[in-house]
Amino acid sequence: MLYLIFLNMRNTRFFKFVFMLILFTGFTGCSPEDGTDGLNGTNGIDGADGSNGYNGLIKTLVEQPGANCSNGGFSVQSGLDINDNGTLDTNEVSSTEYLCNGDNADFNYQSYVTLLSQSGTENPSSNVLENTLELNIDWVRESQGKYVGTLDKTITIGKTVIFYTTPTTHTGVRGEIIGDNQVRIELQNGINAFMDNFTNLSFELRQYE
Repeated sequence: MLYLIFLNMRNTRFFKFVFMLILFTGFTGCSPEDGTDGLNGTNGIDGADGSNGYNGLIKTLVEQPGANCSNGGFSVQSGLDINDNGTLDTNEVSSTEYLCNGDNADFNYQSYVTLLSQSGTENPSSNVLENTLELNIDWVRESQGKYVGTLDKTITIGKTVIFYTTPTTHTGVRGEIIGDNQVRIELQNGINAFMDNFTNLSFELRQYE
């Protein structure tokens, strides 16, 4: 009997010791203090460079009186220079906005109106119909389908617009004022296909007072 009591006492102390050891170990493992940081890993390999983007371009052209602008105005074309030639080609235009003139019935203006014709590699010839601006324009063929007219007097760019028609032999005409004494027209027969040889292209330079 005494032996059993002694054994039970020893077992009780043993279990208390084990319990305290486990409890101490648990507190030690749950310490609120952070451990030291580990070593940084090695840097990864750089990714491949992306391809270069395209430049965005904007072109402003004279808009003839018609469905888009009843009294004429300007078309503002924009897009990406996909072929990287520094020019917004027709097939690169992704957006077109129109800046239209108001009703010009109450605005006084003077004008230069002529019929232009051109053949082969010659410079365009001019048949003047009206010239209240009292100026002359000397036309020179720059290259196929592209012509520059130089005025013998300056104009006020902010008050001047040009109008022109498209000959039946061509699919389109583009024109612009490139200075206070120069204008340019380009005749196309297809996308970016410039072509000479035309007859009686109506051209008007109009300056408002």
